[in-house]
Amino acid sequence: MTGSGSRRRVAVYDAYWPTAGGGEAYAAGVAEVLSRDHEVTLLAHDAVDTGWMGERLTADLSRVAVQVVDPTEPLVATTAGFDLLVNLSYRDHGRCGAARGVYVVHFPDQPGGELRPWQRALVRSGRRWARPSLRVDAVRGLHRSDLIRWQEVHWTNGHGVLRVHGQAGGVEPITLWFGRYVPGGPERQIGVLVDGEVVAEGTLSPPRSKRDLIDPFSLDIVVPGRPGGALVEIHSDSDVAHEVLGNGDRRRLGVPLVAVTRGHGWRRHVLGRASLLAADPTDTTWLDSYDRIVANSPFTQRWIERWWGRTSTVLEPPVRLREPAAKDPIILSVGRFFAPGRGHAKKQREMVDAFARLVRTGLAPGWELHLVGGCDPHDHAYLDEVRAAAEGLAVTIHIDASGAELDALYRRASVYWHATGLGEDVDADPVRAEHFGITTVEAMSAGAVPVVMAAGGQPDIVRDGHDGFVFRDLDGLVAVTAQLVGDPDLRREMSRAAIARAQEFGFERFAERVQALVAPLLEPEASDR
Repeated sequence: MTGSGSRRRVAVYDAYWPTAGGGEAYAAGVAEVLSRDHEVTLLAHDAVDTGWMGERLTADLSRVAVQVVDPTEPLVATTAGFDLLVNLSYRDHGRCGAARGVYVVHFPDQPGGELRPWQRALVRSGRRWARPSLRVDAVRGLHRSDLIRWQEVHWTNGHGVLRVHGQAGGVEPITLWFGRYVPGGPERQIGVLVDGEVVAEGTLSPPRSKRDLIDPFSLDIVVPGRPGGALVEIHSDSDVAHEVLGNGDRRRLGVPLVAVTRGHGWRRHVLGRASLLAADPTDTTWLDSYDRIVANSPFTQRWIERWWGRTSTVLEPPVRLREPAAKDPIILSVGRFFAPGRGHAKKQREMVDAFARLVRTGLAPGWELHLVGGCDPHDHAYLDEVRAAAEGLAVTIHIDASGAELDALYRRASVYWHATGLGEDVDADPVRAEHFGITTVEAMSAGAVPVVMAAGGQPDIVRDGHDGFVFRDLDGLVAVTAQLVGDPDLRREMSRAAIARAQEFGFERFAERVQALVAPLLEPEASDR
């Protein structure tokens, strides 16, 4: 299973290519490096304009191909036939189907961390008696599970396919349970086929009472017990959730499958109404399908060990070093506009407040603040809030800036701010911190002095008092910035140190480390396992 000569077939997977954010810059860097010697395919769920994305991320993607895959198709199936899979998709739990696999962790998800306390109690109680003896595998057409109340919900895309392994030598009575969580409330016509033949039909109706919410719709079928299992197809109408509800969910949703049970006993009824009893949200065995786990920073590495109990190799993201230029009185910050409470929010509103304090106290005469980043539609209200706070101040907001515009701002900026994690308990919720900080290194390479939050991966980059400063609260941000603004000699000294530090994270160093990481996995004897 090899390419021609020494060239290998490599898949680089990221579910979020079109966002062209920091994670995608990392993924594009891996693709660029590996495309120098191998046949690289980007696996995506939407069409990818490699020219636009390459310009946006400053990456050479001219040698890569793109394969658009159904998001409900199991990764193990879509990557079969590749010599190597590099999975860089944030919090993806897909199993590797390639001959060899590398799993890159931007930040781990805590097993079971999304559960509420009462849901965790439900899972713990179910472990004593509710583990299903029936084996059911998703073949295609089912999205990654959601948790809704007491149910583990697997939405189909309108054509979900399961492989059910019944008892050998006979037929198995099976019940399919469907929650009444239909987007927009329309009825759904359901048809179930076993090995291509229609065996059941029914209508899933929206809930008419609170009782209906805990009383799922069920269809009873029988499946033959044969080696390899029987294929069970679930056909239904479907809609794109956002087009019905306007909730930002772009998935095509058919019907919500909440449980598959066997037999006719009382456990069947209990599990049909509370499938979390049989769920295992703490499972991390999908990691076993990968040969290497890679962390994007020492900070992330520590949390991989803490939450997953796994060892990993640190490979910092690639950074496209910028050329320093003459500096202007500009403070720059780069990052997506996230509403508070959403992931590692970049804290643009707090930075505007800090800049307002500098202006009011007369500590930064003639200085400007520039905020650069993208913004999803459901975060526009937050962007409007930042704009309102910036009225009357020398604050410029750049939404979806081009690569050339961003490069010019990096070159002109004298100070760089990064406030992710400000005001957060990052030990209790480390997702709130910046996991590495590509933009910080980019700014340093252009000679901007970094002033960054003392949390997450930022202190691994910025050595406080040597090539930048760290702060712990808004007062610290204002005080350190005032010191830099008022002391040109200090700025120049720190700028030189920041440029030197940034060289340690340059692209060619990253390329050398990527090649050293994958070389043992792409040896002929390694790939033909």
